[in-house]
Amino acid sequence: MKYWQKWLLNPSHQIPLIYGIIGGLWIAFSDHLLALLANYPHSITLLQTVKGWFFILITSLLLYYLIRRETQRLQLSEKRYRDLFLSHPQPIWVYDLKTLKFLAVNDAAIAHYGYSETEFLRMTISDLCPPEVSESLQVLITSDAGGIEPENLFKHRQKDGTLIDVEIRSHPLQWKNRLAKVILAQDITIRLQAERQLERYAFQDFLTGLANRSQLVYCLNHCLESSTTDQNFALIYINLYPLKTLRYSWGHGLAEQLLIEVSHRLKRCVTVQDIVARVDSEDFAILIPDFININNLNSQINQIKHQFLTPFNLNGTNLSSAISMGVVCREFNWENPEQYLQAADIALHYAKKQGKNATLFYHPQMLETITQRGALETDLQQAITHNHLRLHYQPIIHLNTGNLIGFEALVRWQHPTKGLIPPAQFIPIAEETELIIPLGRWVLEQACQDLFKLQKQYPHLSMSVNLSEVQLHYPPLLEEIDSIILSNGLAFGSLKLEVTETSLMESSANCITILTQLKNRGIKILIDDFGTGYSSLSYLQNLPIDTLKIDRSFVKNLESQGKDLEITKTIVNLAKCLNLDIIAEGIETSVQKEILQSLGCEAGQGYLFSPPLNWAGITTFLSS
Repeated sequence: MKYWQKWLLNPSHQIPLIYGIIGGLWIAFSDHLLALLANYPHSITLLQTVKGWFFILITSLLLYYLIRRETQRLQLSEKRYRDLFLSHPQPIWVYDLKTLKFLAVNDAAIAHYGYSETEFLRMTISDLCPPEVSESLQVLITSDAGGIEPENLFKHRQKDGTLIDVEIRSHPLQWKNRLAKVILAQDITIRLQAERQLERYAFQDFLTGLANRSQLVYCLNHCLESSTTDQNFALIYINLYPLKTLRYSWGHGLAEQLLIEVSHRLKRCVTVQDIVARVDSEDFAILIPDFININNLNSQINQIKHQFLTPFNLNGTNLSSAISMGVVCREFNWENPEQYLQAADIALHYAKKQGKNATLFYHPQMLETITQRGALETDLQQAITHNHLRLHYQPIIHLNTGNLIGFEALVRWQHPTKGLIPPAQFIPIAEETELIIPLGRWVLEQACQDLFKLQKQYPHLSMSVNLSEVQLHYPPLLEEIDSIILSNGLAFGSLKLEVTETSLMESSANCITILTQLKNRGIKILIDDFGTGYSSLSYLQNLPIDTLKIDRSFVKNLESQGKDLEITKTIVNLAKCLNLDIIAEGIETSVQKEILQSLGCEAGQGYLFSPPLNWAGITTFLSS
């Protein structure tokens, strides 16, 4: 819009302009009209008087109309702005810049702060602020700078004393001939609380209140940037046994309770400078920013171990625990925090493989080995997915009659580039990564399918399948076994499940319940590799088992007539006392077979009878 257009639209310009135009036209035309009408001199005076009064009347009416119109417009505008001021959802005040007293408040301010309008008009803007008002607020409330001022964050006190966070925007204005300022306040207390909560969750574990992995990385990075070359820090990764199995067997609620207790114990082992973190669902970490020497560090590690010697009491149940720890120090001079986290995790992995309560310091050779293991894990997953695994079956023979009792299913992996990979190499990987779940499901399915084919001609044959401890903690295990047996048209008594002695000793009460339910279905439960663990007689007699399998390590040295013979004799006698069947593994010579027969061992398997056979080999074996 051009300047002259803006000028014409201004009411203060319109009124005198219209008055001037009409007045000028009246003078010009009225004088001309007067000259035409005035025939006599005495009439001129009368007409001049009439013309003057008429001019006054017309201009008065005109001014009245123009001023009334503008007044109504101003009143409407004032009402509109007043309604907007009063009904605005955010608190708004107008206060005097000199006295700081409120001149006007809206309904939202009255409702939000709890003061009445009368109370507000007796107060100053400073009365809303706590005593520790900052200098920046003093500058804000007394400033008369033009324009809308930027947002400022302050605290206000409500009538009941509650402190709230507010975001303020202000603008100076003239209010009834006073220099004043209008302020709009937005309560952002809830928003700030949410932001602080999100920030806390970003750097804090929700369950335990410990630092999380992000916070640990931040602190580790700070150590790398601020510490000197002669200042050493240590990162300790900690894994608690039996946290993983507890989650499966007792539920997440009890597992979470255990995690909280673990966090409390770890915090007792550290100084103010140390950082305790929960890095994932089962692992914790402690960052020691500066330790004096390796002896000092080992002392702190032993203190951590000592904290976990006392059993946890969860809902009245005592739960023994053990921890494994992986440690890495600054000696490698890496610049990336992730390298230290990876190294500590790798060291923890090897510590867990060594057994309970083991602690290992990171060594570069570990990374090379773990990389190879990672590649093997990926290949194993592909082999399971694409059905590249095969089952071989080793016959189980009655030692006295020579009759075939059944087979044990043994999984084999023919790697496309690495050749035949021993089960001892890939089964532990499967158990650690829970690939054992799909692997075990496939083995059971395939073994039952093949047993169904065999039983068409040999209905008395049974099939033994190995069951890992991880599978025992898998909730749908019972349903899957039921489904596989029934879908293949087998009797439950045709299936035998082998569980190692070690896994049975470490199993929870829930696992024993699972085995009991399997036995109640008619499935036979065998303890594999018996004699290599630490089973007690009192413990064994309460287990839902049917058969003990003598480990091949004892059978191997039977001919030497040494301790292995005595151990084997004890195992056979123990089985008889508990009314259990007995099977010997790894029989390779006739002498071993004869000794086992003389001891009263009923059945056995080994290369003396047959190596593990593929399906074609089974056909040949049966025909011979």
